[in-house]
Amino acid sequence: MKGKADNSNPVMIGQTDWYAQAGKRPFIEDGFTPELMIQIEQAATLKNKNHRRYRVNKSVLLTSVAMILLIGALNLPIGAWKSHGPVQSSSVQSQAAGILPSSTPATNDKALEPPTSPAEFEISGKKYYMPLPMSRDKTKAYAVETTAGILWSPPPPMVDYKKPKYTHPTEPFTLYLSSKDQTELSASSANRIYTFPLYAGGASTYQYLSGVFGAGDYVLLTSYKKTLGVGMYEDGKFSILNVKKAAAGETVVPIALKSFDYTLLDYKSIIAVDKEHEQLVFSYLEDTGDKKYKEKTVLYDMETMSIPTPAIAIRFKEITGQALIMDYRVDGEQRKADILLKNGLGWLDENWAFLSEEQQNKLYMDYLNSTP
Repeated sequence: MKGKADNSNPVMIGQTDWYAQAGKRPFIEDGFTPELMIQIEQAATLKNKNHRRYRVNKSVLLTSVAMILLIGALNLPIGAWKSHGPVQSSSVQSQAAGILPSSTPATNDKALEPPTSPAEFEISGKKYYMPLPMSRDKTKAYAVETTAGILWSPPPPMVDYKKPKYTHPTEPFTLYLSSKDQTELSASSANRIYTFPLYAGGASTYQYLSGVFGAGDYVLLTSYKKTLGVGMYEDGKFSILNVKKAAAGETVVPIALKSFDYTLLDYKSIIAVDKEHEQLVFSYLEDTGDKKYKEKTVLYDMETMSIPTPAIAIRFKEITGQALIMDYRVDGEQRKADILLKNGLGWLDENWAFLSEEQQNKLYMDYLNSTP
């Protein structure tokens, strides 16, 4: 919920500056009511509706946002994560995330709500939905199943100055937890368990949440930061949050994976979760030169995300893009892990890392052109 605005911080949303015209306290004058304000906002939303475009993530074998964050040098939009965005999975903001700055209770809340368009998902055979303002980007909505309930995150409102590389969130990304029996994912009936900082190291650098993956008692989060005017993704990272502790009322914060060379995920890799042993499994192919590579697998304890343990992936080369389970061995014991995401253009071609730049670009464009 938004805090009450003070006189030192006039409210401004997107391109609409009628707040400034009305003064810092718009409801002080007779006739300017919350109802009138909502009508103006609805009119503005409907007027701009035809000018908005929503990008739909391509989903095949690649798991994308991680690629965009971690591949860096290629700087290519690599499809979609195997996850948990709208319609396949998603998170949504509550209806209370509208724009009522007045503390005066409305006589008819439903009549004052802005137009909504729900983000819908199916999780474990059950359908969930989140009523979102139509201006929200559903591709930034996430919802996943955990042992403690449905963990979800709504897309925050964004400001658009109609200038490339200057779009940014005006509110931080937030994580909520709802009961599995609750089909409407609404902040008014959920527990807020963590809010990311809006800024990431400076007043013009913003924090983004780019992926949410269920991992038993935990969730795996991917995030990055972006600076206005730059447009490049910076400081992409993986982190883990203990949802079970959050549900018990403990204060929790995401623990980031450190001391890991993310370039190892560029060629062909898998990130999986062993829920029984509460470990993240990182398997990848490491280029050793002369068109040869070797398989490597390391385990990370999800509570600490530190001290990697060597392991061996079983039949890594035989894992297909559609596979959901991988086998691995540690200290002579064979285990299974649920695949969360696959990274690397090696999923398009085993020899991707050894192709010329021209061949890589052609293969990637062929993939885009052949994908519905």
